[in-house]
Amino acid sequence: QIKNGKAERIKQIEFANESELHVLIDSNLDEIFGITYIKDEHITDKHGRIETLAIDESSRPVVIEYKKDKETGQLTQANRYMTWIKQNPDSFELLVRKNIKKFEGKIDFNNPRIICFAQECSIDDKCLALSLGAELWKYRLYENNTLMILREEEPEQLIKSKVGKTSIEKIKKEPRSSKSVEEHLEGASTNLKELFYALNSKIMEISSEIERYTTQAEIIYKTSVNFVYMAVQNKKDCLRCSIRTENDKLNDPKNITEKIPKTHGYGNITRIIYVFPDKIDKEYTVEDVTDLIAQSYSVTQ
Repeated sequence: QIKNGKAERIKQIEFANESELHVLIDSNLDEIFGITYIKDEHITDKHGRIETLAIDESSRPVVIEYKKDKETGQLTQANRYMTWIKQNPDSFELLVRKNIKKFEGKIDFNNPRIICFAQECSIDDKCLALSLGAELWKYRLYENNTLMILREEEPEQLIKSKVGKTSIEKIKKEPRSSKSVEEHLEGASTNLKELFYALNSKIMEISSEIERYTTQAEIIYKTSVNFVYMAVQNKKDCLRCSIRTENDKLNDPKNITEKIPKTHGYGNITRIIYVFPDKIDKEYTVEDVTDLIAQSYSVTQ
């Protein structure tokens, strides 16, 4: 920490036990991940005791596992619990509606999330997380009551054979989706497709932390929480981007965005951008739109 212009090292401390970590994160799921707590220590018939069940803003089931020190078997356990959810969707939905009184909509069982907390993760853990589509999060607790949470990096290398030569490329995480990007773009004009790919590229360049996944209705960009919901609107020939803000604060000098009424109940998703191919380089640029989205991304940090 900085005091009077001087850096002062903060001592790392430990949670008294795993339960203390568990309770702290569970009590702050909305603040950290934008997800809603359902239940902890849920006992299943054949798959054991699930540490925490939650649901995210896109109505995706979330399984959370904790380890006070190093990850040891969390991912295998979490994957087993996710299997229970997939095999018992009615039971999971009953838990959701029993514990979240105002829940509306359809649960997206095609895009479940696994979140694992630990102080350290091995390369084997990272590889397994990649194959399962799981999220590994490292934490550090400091004596000034500061909790630091960081997304664990994925293993970056995969050897592929290309046209008679071997190259090393970064693995691109392809989340399990109910509707692919290509399917979202079916029927779109050539100009709209080109606009999507240009904007998508700019968004992914903002940070390596950003992930993209799809639902039946939208293409979504996220870090620990979703910050852009993009819909391809073929009839209007545009991209509709709903973005996250903090208390509706946004620097929008060209007035590209429209406000979402609070009565719509979208929480911190407070602005919409309609991006039309025929307005690019006339009324605004791809960079103008990217700047607004970058501001939305910064809210998640």
